[in-house]
Amino acid sequence: MQTIQINSKEDLGELIHEQKLRKSRNNLLNFTKNTLEGFEVEPYHKAYYTLLDAFAKGKIKRLMVTMPPQHGKSEGSTRRLPAYMLGLNPNLKLAIASYNSTFASKFNRDTQRIIDDSFYTEVFPQTTLMGTGVKADNNYLRNTSEFEIVGKTGGLKSVGRGGALTGNKVDVMIMDDLYKDYMEANSPIIRDSVWDWYTTVVDSRLHNNSQQLIVFTRWHEEDLIGRLETLGKVKTINSLEDIDNIELKHDEWYKVNFEAIKTGETTPVDPRLVALWPSVHSKQSLLSTMEMDVEKFECLYQGNPESQEGLLYAKFKTYDNLPAIKQVKSYTDTADTGQDHLCSIVYGIALGSEDKHLYIQDVIYT
Repeated sequence: MQTIQINSKEDLGELIHEQKLRKSRNNLLNFTKNTLEGFEVEPYHKAYYTLLDAFAKGKIKRLMVTMPPQHGKSEGSTRRLPAYMLGLNPNLKLAIASYNSTFASKFNRDTQRIIDDSFYTEVFPQTTLMGTGVKADNNYLRNTSEFEIVGKTGGLKSVGRGGALTGNKVDVMIMDDLYKDYMEANSPIIRDSVWDWYTTVVDSRLHNNSQQLIVFTRWHEEDLIGRLETLGKVKTINSLEDIDNIELKHDEWYKVNFEAIKTGETTPVDPRLVALWPSVHSKQSLLSTMEMDVEKFECLYQGNPESQEGLLYAKFKTYDNLPAIKQVKSYTDTADTGQDHLCSIVYGIALGSEDKHLYIQDVIYT
């Protein structure tokens, strides 16, 4: 074991700073904590950044992450991750795509600001951009949609959905919210155009060792993630230990869905009990949002899009405790003649006039 002698406060400060640099190189979560002021780590952040870190180090080739809005999805996947990966390997060629070029360019500029920071230069001294005190013989490209790493072959290009990726191969493709809103995602024309762009433009720039990351808030069951799932090559990651056992097959995807409100059992990937980020989005506020439109909440916040076409009823609400009942009734299909099933539903009407719900207590179906 190496012994380090500390003779002054300056020596201690230098030691702490060196440890901070080393930890920032070690994994994406530490890198984010040390480069993003005010970043407070929630339990799900640890799981999310562990997944992104595994992606950054090539343990996962194809990763899908679905998460509610305003939960730090893009901060990890589309700002910190590209900067971190270019620090680990400044020869990587990355591309970022979003629903339009303006939004994609914003991610590009944010990544440039991270790389320009003096702390980043100490963490990854081999990764620098033009115009930050760097002298270079060649005029390296740098604008709001593309930049190149000085002295290396890597860089980052950002495009809007449908934009061109011609010219070079893509080592890492990051697709963040390819649909702007509910209206876009519910347009068959736009959904088809996204699929055509993915299969003809994106796929044509990838190679055997390319990596792909899709980060979405879901709007429709037939969005890009939904269509890829129909191919039958998407596996769910239930434990962080699964990462070490992932087979790096060229055409296999791995997926994680972070629900806004937890509905199933806790898992090592999603250890929280109720709300995903309770200090920012409490369960009460999420339930208020859900009451306004259950279908959209299931898509956007729960990552569970389901077509409502052809359904007679929306999803039923459930209750834990039966309120005071004023009247009990039964609805029975009296037209039954014995050739099909008999259905009889027993339900209660609440005592309060403001409660318009019917509380189903029993169903006979025989």
